[in-house]
Amino acid sequence: MKFMDLPEYGIIDAHMHPYLAHDRDFGLDIPVNYDEFFAEQKRAGIVLNCGAFNIHNDGSDFSVIKECNRRVLEVHNAYPDQFLPGVNVHPNFPEESCAEVQKFYDMGFRMVGEIAGYVMNYTKYYAGGLLQVMELAQDLGMVLNIHHNSDLEDIEMIVKNFPRLKLLVAHPGYASIVGNYTLAQKYPNLYFDISGTGLTRWGMLKKGVEMLGPERILFGTDFPVMNCGMYVAAVLFEHLTDEERRMIFRENFLRLIDLQMA
Repeated sequence: MKFMDLPEYGIIDAHMHPYLAHDRDFGLDIPVNYDEFFAEQKRAGIVLNCGAFNIHNDGSDFSVIKECNRRVLEVHNAYPDQFLPGVNVHPNFPEESCAEVQKFYDMGFRMVGEIAGYVMNYTKYYAGGLLQVMELAQDLGMVLNIHHNSDLEDIEMIVKNFPRLKLLVAHPGYASIVGNYTLAQKYPNLYFDISGTGLTRWGMLKKGVEMLGPERILFGTDFPVMNCGMYVAAVLFEHLTDEERRMIFRENFLRLIDLQMA
């Protein structure tokens, strides 16, 4: 059965996580190996992925963060044309986190995160050791992808005080979507990815394009937590031009991380 007419240029998923069935107790039909994982993405028209690995922890042991980063490098090394790793950090370990960011940068990678405070036992992003990480990411021209914490003041503090930092906020909730877009109108370094709750209501994407232009919205799925095909279909179904869709599906990500791709 044909699912839908997919774009020929290939979609880039700027926000996913390389979790397999044994990594988390999803209780659902999650891929058991990475051949299966990327085959599912390809079935939805996705040809390149970017994301971090997140392990629930209390923030007392940096070896957990190191393991997150080891895992994404392992996946990239096995699937270099399909997966770009995001580096993980923790505010309790600013020096160690900055060393990890620098290591990933030196290897050619440009994404920090998605970092998720609720997974790592902290709530604020503009606080503590993360300020040191933000300063380094800004200086290196890297993208910082954060899980939305429903605190627009916290997000504003980041983009206001780090005006050259490219902040990519994941899954802005539908209840505050206009508030998110309004904040972004004030700060040109604030971007959104549509994973998770970023595309749950009809017209959310079109509204963002109307308020911000298509340049600051990136395609993401949160796969395998979420259904990747559902997000592709939602973008295709909104009333956008072909060029707006191409920017969201692909070009904005390439521009943000300064990647050339045929």
